[in-house]
Amino acid sequence: MSGLRLGLVGHPVGHSLSPVIHHAALEACGLTGQYALIDREEHELAEVVASLRRGERDGLNVTIPYKIAITRCVDALAGAATDLGAVNTLVRDGERVIGHNTDVAGLVHAVREALGAGGLDGAPAAIIGAGGAARAAALAAFELGAGEVRVANRTSARAVQLAGALAATGRQVIVAPSFTAAASGARLLLQASSLGMSVVPDGGAWDAAHETAARVVDALAPEALVFDLVYRPERTVWCAAAEAAGRPAVSGLGMLVHQAADAFALWTGQEPPREPLFAAARRALAEHG
Repeated sequence: MSGLRLGLVGHPVGHSLSPVIHHAALEACGLTGQYALIDREEHELAEVVASLRRGERDGLNVTIPYKIAITRCVDALAGAATDLGAVNTLVRDGERVIGHNTDVAGLVHAVREALGAGGLDGAPAAIIGAGGAARAAALAAFELGAGEVRVANRTSARAVQLAGALAATGRQVIVAPSFTAAASGARLLLQASSLGMSVVPDGGAWDAAHETAARVVDALAPEALVFDLVYRPERTVWCAAAEAAGRPAVSGLGMLVHQAADAFALWTGQEPPREPLFAAARRALAEHG
């Protein structure tokens, strides 16, 4: 296989590390191709999917804010995408386009690396946020063995909507009235909102986000892990707040790499080694922030 035409559709996409990671995957697997950033408005999604269906592209990722909207453009959903109603990977199957979601598996893989083989063993998990990433986080929490999953969002109506969507799959999520209520006594915090995204420690925005994060972290169980799905900067404000409180913390870089590797395998049938992908992503973060 040569000359693969891959890409990421979203808005905006200029900040994404996906091209760096997937070009590293191509090289590691001895394949050639390009991974393009495709910045589109929502009304253009159907045409992007149609280009994949016509064979003009070989595989696509989907990022914010279109992981849910893209489901209306595909021919079928598969795997975790069926339960989530959210898609991050598009695969051409003959003349059909199938929507997959590798976010859940990627998140589970990354959290297990930090938690250890025992997982949550019935302990509660808390989720901050209510978008597509939060839906993936909720499914991952159940797969990791959470006995109770709580979700809180700045707009409570969206959290209620998320809970309703998951209830339709047989999974009961508790909508908490605040971030700290969701976190109270939880063994795992999955931070799946935009709070703190791209904020660096140089002033007011960091200080305000750190104050919020610190209050939430303080409500967690003493041994809790804080996992921020945000990966830029790699030491996010949530990770900084957790470290200040003496709790382990991990950014979303591991999830990003693992979900990318799983998507690449869906397109090519080849499982790329993870370490070259991590190395490429860390170099890019170090160079460009």
